[in-house]
Amino acid sequence: MQSSAYPASSAAGSRMSILRSSAERLKPWSDWIVLIITAAALYPMFGRSSDMGPFYSAAGRCILRGEALLTCLPPYPYQPALAVLFIPLAFLPAMLQRLVWYVICVGCLVVVVRLTEAIAERLYPGATTRGQNLFWLRTIMLITCGKHMLDVLTYASHDPLSLAIIMFATWALFVGREAVGGFWFGVAAAVRASPLIYLPYLIVKRRWLACLAFVAALLAVSLIPDMIGALRGGHTGHLTDWLRQVVGPALFPGTSSKLVFWDIWNGVNLYNQSLRGLINRFATGPLFGLTPTAILIAVDGVFAAVVALLLLTSPRRREYVAIDTVVLLIAMLALSPMTSRYHYIFVLPAVILATAATIADPRMRKLGTYVLAASFLLRAGTSNDLAGQRITDFAYTYGFMPLGAIALYIVFAAMLWVWRPPGIAAPESEAKSGVVRSGAALGL
Repeated sequence: MQSSAYPASSAAGSRMSILRSSAERLKPWSDWIVLIITAAALYPMFGRSSDMGPFYSAAGRCILRGEALLTCLPPYPYQPALAVLFIPLAFLPAMLQRLVWYVICVGCLVVVVRLTEAIAERLYPGATTRGQNLFWLRTIMLITCGKHMLDVLTYASHDPLSLAIIMFATWALFVGREAVGGFWFGVAAAVRASPLIYLPYLIVKRRWLACLAFVAALLAVSLIPDMIGALRGGHTGHLTDWLRQVVGPALFPGTSSKLVFWDIWNGVNLYNQSLRGLINRFATGPLFGLTPTAILIAVDGVFAAVVALLLLTSPRRREYVAIDTVVLLIAMLALSPMTSRYHYIFVLPAVILATAATIADPRMRKLGTYVLAASFLLRAGTSNDLAGQRITDFAYTYGFMPLGAIALYIVFAAMLWVWRPPGIAAPESEAKSGVVRSGAALGL
């Protein structure tokens, strides 16, 4: 009996050894395995029902057929260049369009997270590598931004793609590749209007090479639909149509348009979570002797002044591009004519950077914790199924989401004005004065 037990125990030990060795080999890939399994599990609930992939692909077919976009597809308010990106998907059945676009969206979110983590690690060494820091960083990110991720995957908008391009451009500037950074900022502006805010920023920071690359990329990519129309003998006024019919009316408050999406942008829309949406809900008529347009201009002006103060006081060093970028991403949300809840995926880099500072820098811990908690409650904690419909409507009505995003400026102001990130070397003037003070203390 005993002798027969030895082969069984030996076989069990061998199986355990194989399982342990397999687990060790898979451990470096564990994050990717979890990501793939999670994304696959979420697709039936959030990705399969969206029609945005087929919608964008329909715009691509309009370009190929040489038809004017707003005539061929009246609900389409985006840049014509965006439709060009979906021409390859236009030849697929709708089911595959949804699946492929879902995979692209998830991939773009992964790119955004990894690039922002890489930047955070350089600004705050150890934020993503020391002990359990990476675990806590990603846990806090998922808790505070998980709602925004699910929203953007449910709607399947092109925001993850735009954000990935912006973060790639930011990384390029962060490592000193000005031409590459400017080029990708220009591409982002060609497929989504709000990144145009980066051009005046680059001018203010006197990054002339990046400015030239930005303008060249913006013009080249924006003109591709007209070039396709010219080659195929179709419509060639896509860019001018968009500027005249969409940008013109949206740029100036108080104007109107017959476009089908206009009332959604400018009416009393509970789901427009920009500053314009907030003013539209409260200033439906003259208030304190001011017209709604004047009130909106005043509110936008005050907010723009805050943004300008942060950017003008930010040192002109490549490391600070990361902080400037998250400031501008939040400004895009607040100043846009229409900001839906799924657009708030653009706060993801800001939350990651603020969380890294809170975890890795003891000076920032208390302030960062309070700001992150308040921002989460305003952006997502008061507008979800657990909070209930009444509290959610109250939060949407009173603009809790933009206020929650803007609250993150407190952390970034502290980074710029009080506690410089430890990964950024002291300026030469500060280093010299430190040496002088040290010498004086030693009696030299």
